[in-house]
Amino acid sequence: MHNPGIRSRLMTKRQIQIGRLFLDLAVSERRLVCSRERVTSMRDPSYMLVVPLNERIKYGQAGCYGTIEAGEYVLLSQTDFYEISSEVDTLLLMLRIPATELRRRLASVDDHIGRRFGANAAMTQLLVDLLRRVADLFADCPPPNGEALATEIFSFVALAIGAEDRGSAVDVRNTRYRLRRRIFDFIEANLGDEDLSPKKIAANSRISLSYLYSLFSDDDTTVGQFVQLKRLQRAYELLVANPKGNITISEIAYRIGFKSASHFSRTFTRHFHMAPRDARRVACEPAAISLTKEPT
Repeated sequence: MHNPGIRSRLMTKRQIQIGRLFLDLAVSERRLVCSRERVTSMRDPSYMLVVPLNERIKYGQAGCYGTIEAGEYVLLSQTDFYEISSEVDTLLLMLRIPATELRRRLASVDDHIGRRFGANAAMTQLLVDLLRRVADLFADCPPPNGEALATEIFSFVALAIGAEDRGSAVDVRNTRYRLRRRIFDFIEANLGDEDLSPKKIAANSRISLSYLYSLFSDDDTTVGQFVQLKRLQRAYELLVANPKGNITISEIAYRIGFKSASHFSRTFTRHFHMAPRDARRVACEPAAISLTKEPT
């Protein structure tokens, strides 16, 4: 299937769906454009991570323009016009990421759109190798637990983008970014506090509640939604790290700040599309292990 908002000859060689993750291996003939018609009709805001595999490409979005070499990446927003071009036909890996998957994992994710900062070379290589391996392994046979694998890939994408070197970039958002980072770190350190509240978070950072709310509205989320997502992500990590069940699901629920194990199970299942007990199986599945092996 071709993306209806693309105005160019984009020939999809392989399209892979893994849970809520979509990965295309495609050939773009010289120029690839996400049109304004698609922007206005989109119901599911998302980002596109684009990796040229054989040639450098030029890109532009929202006033950010540049060039990336084969084996590098650029993050683009699908809620705004963007353009990609190259001197010759180019093989692209294109990973579509629902906006909420990055916005709740990464502070000020929109600051990274259009490659404003220098990528971390080691993390970039790991990310590109992972995506290529996923495309090779699951082109014709989906993994046994697609939602779990999608979660792992989204988390690694956020890690790679978060490792970008912001350098000495100076803009009016730097102070706001640093404050958000401190708030995120405080939340991460206090997920087990079942009484963790916006009031307590604001008091720790010595800011007003209204200013705290505005910091989270940057990413179209609320303090409560962010805290809950972080708790669910921590629970997922604990479940995968303990596949034999030495720590019960109830213990994990209370450890991350849920007051009710049943509420935790319902919330976890609704978010990850699988029950907590099923997440435990991920660590033992061959698909998860094989991603770390060298290609034969």
